[in-house]
Amino acid sequence: MGIVDRTPPTVRGNLGKYNKIIKVNSSTTFEATGSNEAKAFILENVSNVVIHGSGGGQIPGTALSADTLYEIGVKKVVIGSSGIAYLLV
Repeated sequence: MGIVDRTPPTVRGNLGKYNKIIKVNSSTTFEATGSNEAKAFILENVSNVVIHGSGGGQIPGTALSADTLYEIGVKKVVIGSSGIAYLLV
């Protein structure tokens, strides 16, 4: 009886380095505040993207490579008409 007899859950949460993915589409400004503040990001399309770092500063998407994991904290993403970003929380 008790805890010994319990079956462990099949799906366990928060076991990875990143546990949530937020897709930021074109023509969007996303404020990554509170629990949505990202630890890393991947750009699918680098055009018209500006990444704002958690501790300040910004970097244009054109200075980065698509499909590359960047372990930089993100507090805000501004995307014009053609960029796509994935924030990893």
